[in-house]
Amino acid sequence: METRLPAIIFDCDGVLIDSEGLASRVEAELLKELGLDLSVEETQALFLGKTVDGVLDLIAARTGNRPGSVFTYNWAFATAHAFMRELRPTPGIRALVEELRRAGHPLAVASQSPLARVRLSLEVTGLAGLFGDHIYVTSMVARPKPAPDIYLLAARKLGVGPADCVVIEDSPAGAAAARGAGMRALGYAPGESAAAMTAGGTTVIRSMDEVPRHLP
Repeated sequence: METRLPAIIFDCDGVLIDSEGLASRVEAELLKELGLDLSVEETQALFLGKTVDGVLDLIAARTGNRPGSVFTYNWAFATAHAFMRELRPTPGIRALVEELRRAGHPLAVASQSPLARVRLSLEVTGLAGLFGDHIYVTSMVARPKPAPDIYLLAARKLGVGPADCVVIEDSPAGAAAARGAGMRALGYAPGESAAAMTAGGTTVIRSMDEVPRHLP
C-alpha cells in the first residue's frame, strides 16, 4: 500500500527568510516619524504575524491616527530597499526544502505578507524556484491568520487534504491558523517565542534540520 507523503506548507517571514529583525528595524525607524519611540525588539513583538492592515490598526490605536498612503508607500519601499541589500534565507532552509523536494513532498508558501513582498523576498534569497506557482497570501482569501483560510487554500491548490499537511510557522497566530485548518503545526522558535508556541499546543523546533524527524 502506497503511503502519501505529507505536504509541507511554509510561512515566509521568519521561516523561509530571516526577515523579522530586518523588517522591524525599518519599521521602528519609520514609527519615529509618527511619534512612536519603540525599540526594534518591541516593534517585532508588536507586529509579529500581523497583516499590513493589522499593523496600521495598531499604530492608530497608539497614536490616534491611522497612517495614510504616503506612510504605507514609504514603508513598502524602505522594506524593499533593506531586503535587497541585507535579506538572507533562514539558516538551513535551502537544504531542508531541497531535501523535501527530492523526497517528493508537495510544497507551498502561505504568508500574511503582501504578494509583491513575498515574491521579492524569495527572489532575493534565491528560494523562488523551489515552490513554483504555489505561493499564496492572505489577500487571496476572506480572512487573515489566525483564521485557517490561507492554509486551506494552499492545501486545495496542492490537491491534498488538511490532515495530509504539515505547516511550519514562527508566530503563535500562524500556528493557530494551521491547527484551525486541521493541520499539524511545527513552530520554528529559535528565540524567545518558544514558550508562547508550546502554550498553544504547537511542537517547537529550534533549527530547520529538526523538521524531518517530526514528519509522519
